[in-house]
Amino acid sequence: MKRQAIGEDQEILDEGVLSAAERERSLAELDRVNRVFAGARPLIRTLLPRVAGRGPQRLLDLGTGSGRVAAALARAAAERGATLRIVGVDRQLGHLLLGRRACVPQLRVVASATALPFRDGAFDWAFSTLFFHHFDDEGNRRVLEEMRRVARRGAAIVDLRRNRFAAWGLRVLLPLLRTGRITRHDGRVSMARAWTLSEVAALVDGLPVEELRRRAPFRFSLVVRS
Repeated sequence: MKRQAIGEDQEILDEGVLSAAERERSLAELDRVNRVFAGARPLIRTLLPRVAGRGPQRLLDLGTGSGRVAAALARAAAERGATLRIVGVDRQLGHLLLGRRACVPQLRVVASATALPFRDGAFDWAFSTLFFHHFDDEGNRRVLEEMRRVARRGAAIVDLRRNRFAAWGLRVLLPLLRTGRITRHDGRVSMARAWTLSEVAALVDGLPVEELRRRAPFRFSLVVRS
């Protein structure tokens, strides 16, 4: 079957046109690249102080993919005495099935981040990692509105921070990490779609922002109260 053409400004993995084998390879490569670039540490540093020592909590992970980042957060929280029950949301069933086959402990729901099928205040926190850059201004406002609606304490976001050195480094490192054409293409698109701190600040102007700061390497963290 002839595939739909993919534009240069679109991430191939998001389009749902890959075979199961291509999708699995691409997600595995993304997990590997993420581990090289600090893995779950930026998210853990953002959320762990806010969940540690509070007992059982329910968290929502948007764009969860394989769920490995959420699992790393849950392990770190357990070491600090907090039990996290995490529900992972992704619009592509194949991404969630990969996490299940990898035995990543997580409840999984296929849904859109802009129309979440959960009641108001169903979770303590909603969070996302490397998901924010997939949307434009209006899309991210809708996602943030939904995150804050379903999470009684707030929304935490960790994503790429646009930087010319990061873009150059990505072009050099992705081939060294033996990634395929899909991951290389999507990596370039992701960095091109990344946000600066000033752009994020303008987007959330007027919202109860608790944190907006740089995170290494080439990331930012945003925490908005509900």
